[in-house]
Amino acid sequence: MIRSRNAVPKETEMTIRRRLLTTLTVFLISISAFAADETTIDEDPLRGLEYRLIGPAAGGRVSRVAGVVGDPLTAYAATAAGGVWKTVNGGTKWKPIFDKQPISSIGSIAVAPSDPNVVWVGSGEANIRGNVGEGNGIYRSTDAGETWTHVWKTEGQIGTMAVHPDDPDVAFAAVLGSPFGPGPDRGIYRTTDGGETWQQVLYKDADTGASDVCFHPANPRILFAGLWQTRRTPWGMTSGGLGSGLYLSRDSGDTWKQLEGKGLPDGIWGRVGVRVAPAEPDRVYALIEAEEGGLFRSDDGGKKWKRISDSQGLRQRAWYYTTLTIDPLNADVVWFPQVAMLKTIDGGRTVRSVKGGGWDYHDVWIDPTDNQRVIVASDAGVSLSRDGGETWYWPALPISQFYHLSVDTNEPYRVLGSLQDYGTVSGPSNSLHGGGIFVSDWHPVGGGEAGHVIADPSDPEIVWAGEYLGYISRFDGRTGQAPHVGIYPDNGSGHGAEDLRYRFQWTAPIAISPHDPKVVYHAANVLFRTEDGGQSWRAISPDLTRDDKTKQGWAGGPITGDNTGVEFYGTIFAVAESPVEPGIIWAGSDDGLVHVTRDDGTTWNDVTPHGSPRWCTVSIIEASRWNAGTAYVVFDAHRLDDETPYLFKTHDFGSSWAKLTKGLDPEVYLHVIREDTRKPGMLDLGTERGVMVSRDDGASWQSLRLNMPTVAVVDLAVAEDDLVVGTLGRSAWILDDLTPVREMTPEIAAAAQHLFAPRPAVRWRYAGEPYGRAAGAAENPPKGANISFILSEDPKGEVTIEVLDANHKLVRSLSSVVTPAYSPEDHPDRDPKKEHKADFKAKAGINRASWDLEYEEPPWPPGARFDTGEPKPGPSAAPGEYSLRLTVDGRSTTQSLVVEADPRSSASLSEIEAQVAFALEIREQLARITDMVEIIRGIRSQLEDRNQRLADDPDATELVAAGEELIAGVTAVEEAIHNPHAEVDYDVLGGRHGGAKLWSRLSWLFNGARQHDGPPTQGMIEVAEELSTELAAQESVLDGMLSGNLAQLNALAEDRGVPYVVTPGR
Repeated sequence: MIRSRNAVPKETEMTIRRRLLTTLTVFLISISAFAADETTIDEDPLRGLEYRLIGPAAGGRVSRVAGVVGDPLTAYAATAAGGVWKTVNGGTKWKPIFDKQPISSIGSIAVAPSDPNVVWVGSGEANIRGNVGEGNGIYRSTDAGETWTHVWKTEGQIGTMAVHPDDPDVAFAAVLGSPFGPGPDRGIYRTTDGGETWQQVLYKDADTGASDVCFHPANPRILFAGLWQTRRTPWGMTSGGLGSGLYLSRDSGDTWKQLEGKGLPDGIWGRVGVRVAPAEPDRVYALIEAEEGGLFRSDDGGKKWKRISDSQGLRQRAWYYTTLTIDPLNADVVWFPQVAMLKTIDGGRTVRSVKGGGWDYHDVWIDPTDNQRVIVASDAGVSLSRDGGETWYWPALPISQFYHLSVDTNEPYRVLGSLQDYGTVSGPSNSLHGGGIFVSDWHPVGGGEAGHVIADPSDPEIVWAGEYLGYISRFDGRTGQAPHVGIYPDNGSGHGAEDLRYRFQWTAPIAISPHDPKVVYHAANVLFRTEDGGQSWRAISPDLTRDDKTKQGWAGGPITGDNTGVEFYGTIFAVAESPVEPGIIWAGSDDGLVHVTRDDGTTWNDVTPHGSPRWCTVSIIEASRWNAGTAYVVFDAHRLDDETPYLFKTHDFGSSWAKLTKGLDPEVYLHVIREDTRKPGMLDLGTERGVMVSRDDGASWQSLRLNMPTVAVVDLAVAEDDLVVGTLGRSAWILDDLTPVREMTPEIAAAAQHLFAPRPAVRWRYAGEPYGRAAGAAENPPKGANISFILSEDPKGEVTIEVLDANHKLVRSLSSVVTPAYSPEDHPDRDPKKEHKADFKAKAGINRASWDLEYEEPPWPPGARFDTGEPKPGPSAAPGEYSLRLTVDGRSTTQSLVVEADPRSSASLSEIEAQVAFALEIREQLARITDMVEIIRGIRSQLEDRNQRLADDPDATELVAAGEELIAGVTAVEEAIHNPHAEVDYDVLGGRHGGAKLWSRLSWLFNGARQHDGPPTQGMIEVAEELSTELAAQESVLDGMLSGNLAQLNALAEDRGVPYVVTPGR
């Protein structure tokens, strides 16, 4: 028997010492940061800035799923790298519920069967791919995911959580531990007090963790567990060893017995998955990775076993799969998430593939009360079925995992990258259509899931994209073709790197020369260059790696091989050519070397920094755009079980190096660094937990996470004034307009108010919302001018931003105060999707407003209806110079603003100005109608009130009659200029009281005139002239009544000694 233990094995003392040293370092850095230079800017002044998610909502790897028993609306998804998500409407809409926690890699989730408010989460994905992120322990929620408590802290992966069927405070965790090194926190852990305390109840050794644990459904004192000895290194993957095994406890986990023989396979085991059939509790199934492995079944509670299936479909890539789910109502029906979804309906005798709603499957959850309700986790995301798997619904979730990301030279620029499990994507930073950025706005551009994706800067229709095994394609957006133009297009799948002519990494780098877009680099263990579109390649370097043959062997053993390129080692991992001087090329290897050539590849120098870890990966080299001899290098050692951040800078071509990690979290490793394109010394850093920024060339750092969730940031691109962020698990984000980040100083942060200089605003013309699925749509940037300002304290009153033209005339006024909605909330025409709010928020910190480049909307007659909807601002301001005036508590600050033409537009400036002038003239006529309506209603209201009070006065008969006559006259004018009796917009369209009148006709013309670039058409001019004549005629009639009828009426009223009627506004 193996009894529970709490002691730490001696073989992990080195690991413990490393972690104690790290903890001490954190403490010392915290003290140092507290006493840092007072000029250091913390994140606080930047509060108010926000990233926007751009997608794609294409899905991504999900580790585990869980539903609530008997509740068809609620489900949870534990994503591999994007936190925890929840739906409460049957899967149509999902929201992240774990974003505030310090981890995003999730391995398991379980809802307590006896209390659905209790949810347990084990962090650290246990499907240990090369890009897997480590977890930090176990979390528990007692309010269905609204809040979380970090109940146990450890490093590593937790692949299964099992909760007692009757007691939500009793839970077991299958703790795999770190995939990259030995450690004491492995095996099966138990809590009996809701996570307050934990006990390691099953432990083998420092190299063996747990792969699975489950309760006996009829007797929760009985549990089964699988132990798994595994290790991942940068050069290999091992699944299997003497530590793996299947275990049984009959006393609630106090003691455990290893199950051997009795039909179970001999020899070394790898990963183990085990479940007990709820419908027949003596039926136990186990998936076992072994030479004679497969699906094993026991019909007597685990005493005797039989290999019921040796299907290779169940055994392939066991480290990535090896889970199973038994139908709760039929013990013969078992689901096996695998490359395909596999299923048996005869107790395992036959296994076939079935529909699963995705690919590369990892988990299946079936409602114990309704076996037609099935939820699936896969590399595609989440899939849900209500008919037992006949049909599936796939929700669009923005949990894609980028490997690398870039931007092209289109206007607006597009974002390109490679997504784990999906392939390459290219999507807009601004779709220029209504509805935002749809999933359908993204499309593939050749290549595959793992490579770099880079567009030709001189012709963004040409895109170079890579994939593992040295695949590289050259995509042409005009034809849609993406020919393979690889250097040596041989299929090395299943071979160790030692068998191959060239060693290409999973994410072999691609780079285009900043000096000549015809020059493209692609790296194996040597660096290649093409100048003819990939028709031919030339090696321009020797082997730039350590070329250690002991680290180039066959990977994946000792049982199941796995050689896809992730484990290929001794390769060039990063390449960058200096933007300053041609021929200066930097190369970094995945085994820790940095080389540079200053003569276009003729000679290379090893300039590896002292202090960089041996065998670690050179993740990124950023060649400076400001100085030819300057470069920044990120080293990543986390796959060596070292999460220390390593960042170096050289200013002399690698002769000397400086570390730039002061102030960084010593336990958060780094992925990428990028120089700002406009401000020397400003650096953006992507870490395993978010984004950091430095304005002093790396001497100090501050968080730039802002509103982003906790997630690994694997690549960054500075697109002119924007920061584009590629994440491993939450798709891509953009921080629009970096001006406040670039310009922030202690003086600006301390100022009462500061208005940042806005970047030029483009007069983009937006198309209508396209047809197709809008689910998962992401945000476009705010239309027009992006305006940023900072306040030292909350304002006391209204804050306004006025837009003035070159003649200092008011174009638009924006306010921080909510103005009344045109249509009240209970009006039938009120759009429930449109939130009525202030133009912008104003509070202490950075604030952002946007001017959509439209003029102030014309004033509307109160309550009037128009057959095409509520009032719209406009027209769009013409290209030119404008100014902004920010007013806060009586203080005003100004900045200039340039409006630029839509680069797609063929209209000249004079044509646009003619259009604007035409629309403004119509707007002025609409304003005149509103003035007339207000005058008419004011006169009528006074007359009606007076007539009512004089109705019983026999001496006022003449005055009342004259009043009624005037009421009829002004009402006739009102009925001619708009539709006062229309209650809803359709009343105008339906022709009630004569159909569209002057207001509706002018509004129709106004909207038509502002929807394009160019002068008004002849038809528009003719209609405008006709309507202007009609309006003038009605104004003449009204003026005649005011100067004649009303004057006479007032004289009569004066004779009678009663109040006369006042003309509003006159």
